[in-house]
Amino acid sequence: MDQFKLGMHVGEIKAWCEAVKNDAKGMSLSAPFKPEDYETLLPYMVEHSERNGVNFYHEKELIATDLFGDMDLSSIWVFVIYRRPETLEKYLKLKEDKEKLLESGSYEGDTRKDIAVHFGRLLGYSDAMIHARWS
Repeated sequence: MDQFKLGMHVGEIKAWCEAVKNDAKGMSLSAPFKPEDYETLLPYMVEHSERNGVNFYHEKELIATDLFGDMDLSSIWVFVIYRRPETLEKYLKLKEDKEKLLESGSYEGDTRKDIAVHFGRLLGYSDAMIHARWS
């Protein structure tokens, strides 16, 4: 990772940690990164999470929803940044619920949209912003 890209990633990590610390967002995501960049980014994630009193989770398989339907999530990782453990629990439960729906063949229509809406709310998006994605 070149210095410019590293600087961008670190700046985003710092900003999202501060946003979560100040309750501007209950949960945030770092910019996506390649697995080979994990060891480079991890010390910065640790530093800024500790400095801001927030937690992070290393996510290797980010939930894919229609909220960000145009994103290719294959072979990318993110840090899920959160303050309260129950926020991470809600995210992991949402991923599990989606998997169960996929396995049962029920991930469609309103159920599919509900998963996307819940993910958007976890990320602190307003209902208006979430629903604008489908307009």
